[in-house]
Amino acid sequence: AEKAAAEKAAADAAADAAAAEKAAAEAAKAPMSAEVVPVSGSASPGCEPECYDPSTVTISAGGTVTFVNSDIAPHTATSGTAVGGPDGVWDSSLIMNAASYSVTLDNPGTYDYFCMVHPWMQGIVIVE
Repeated sequence: AEKAAAEKAAADAAADAAAAEKAAAEAAKAPMSAEVVPVSGSASPGCEPECYDPSTVTISAGGTVTFVNSDIAPHTATSGTAVGGPDGVWDSSLIMNAASYSVTLDNPGTYDYFCMVHPWMQGIVIVE
């Protein structure tokens, strides 16, 4: 009986350790969503390199990034770079004041983005 109790205690401890490890792994995962906002006055050069707040976000695969325009000027959130142009992954078109645009990204990777109206505005989305 003592042996069975010891074996059960060991099994319970192993199960507890596995559950704790799984919970830690879940906690370490990137969030499923992020919000990006153009900084005030970003329609004029001078905000570089932090024209978006935050300019770099990390989400889990299948997560969503929402670009919220609280600035008075219209902006875009367009994947690609100002030098290379849009890469076709997403394009918000114009996001007017108080409007937003969301994109869900399923594939892990690093995605550059910029504002087509104000090309000095650049950021990065990391999908894990």
